[in-house]
Amino acid sequence: MLRLWPHVLIASLLSVGCGGTAKREKTHITIGLAVPGATYLPIYLGSDAGLFAKEGLEADLVEFRGGSDLIKAIAAGSVDFGVVSLAEVTMGIDAGQPLKAFYAGFNVPDFDWYAVSPIKSLAEAKGKRFGITLYGSSSDYLTRYVLSVNGIDPTKDAQIVQSGQPAARLAAMQAGQLDVSIFSGPEKLMAAERGYQRIYSQRNLADDYPYHVIFAMQPFLSQNPDTVKRLLRAHVAAVRMARQDKPRSEVSLIRHLHIDPKYVGPTYDSFIQYIYEDGRLPSQKALDLFFDMGVQVGRYKERWPLAKYWTPIYVDTYSQWKPAAT
Repeated sequence: MLRLWPHVLIASLLSVGCGGTAKREKTHITIGLAVPGATYLPIYLGSDAGLFAKEGLEADLVEFRGGSDLIKAIAAGSVDFGVVSLAEVTMGIDAGQPLKAFYAGFNVPDFDWYAVSPIKSLAEAKGKRFGITLYGSSSDYLTRYVLSVNGIDPTKDAQIVQSGQPAARLAAMQAGQLDVSIFSGPEKLMAAERGYQRIYSQRNLADDYPYHVIFAMQPFLSQNPDTVKRLLRAHVAAVRMARQDKPRSEVSLIRHLHIDPKYVGPTYDSFIQYIYEDGRLPSQKALDLFFDMGVQVGRYKERWPLAKYWTPIYVDTYSQWKPAAT
């Protein structure tokens, strides 16, 4: 399949942004989300508020059991765009898939680890059962790193158990099937309310993190630059709405996550400041730490150069295609 080099893509994008005659490409798209999660709020709002439709897109949202399942669906062509952690994107690239992340801005250090009584620290969790979403997922990757840097060998001194979505992991803890689990969003509020002890926070590692990136197959990006621009214009409008209209955001979170309304306000407050409309990557410190974590647990041999997983075309031209301020 023919691939266009970056300068060709840039020229195509600029011709559309400057009123050129580039034809509209695919307009019925599927957007995959790794799991249900509060930090997907702009995607939920884009659908709920008709923002994708305003850009001429019919967008279907599909949730998966974890990032690795989403990567497989993208590779198979059943999903056009994915929103997932950078860890899963790099795994897909390592597996030989021509994936590229092209927008970020979900730079949320939102994960915490909660333990059942009487565990009150990571040291006391040695030898225990740690719940993650799926092997190879971001939750797996982070859990293994946190154990390693705290002197616990994740292969010998802990049992890593793939236990599905956050709600399923919380239920597994209640049923006595897990001792510790990684949570974000409303589930960590629920865990605290049920008496589970927070024994570690991701914010101990860095102030931001590549929590989600928007990605696709490189051939799809090459063939559909106008579709990508429409998607991102809707996304930018959704980020603005999310930041400006907390009540509407709360309604959307309740609808998609089916959570008790008492959790929705604190959940929103915990992440909204880390969502950026311009698609920026997290700080260089955070990216370096991300790959250093991977080296620590044997996932990478060295830090990856940006060009291996990221195309800057849309972030670099953001000022040319972004929607007008409201």
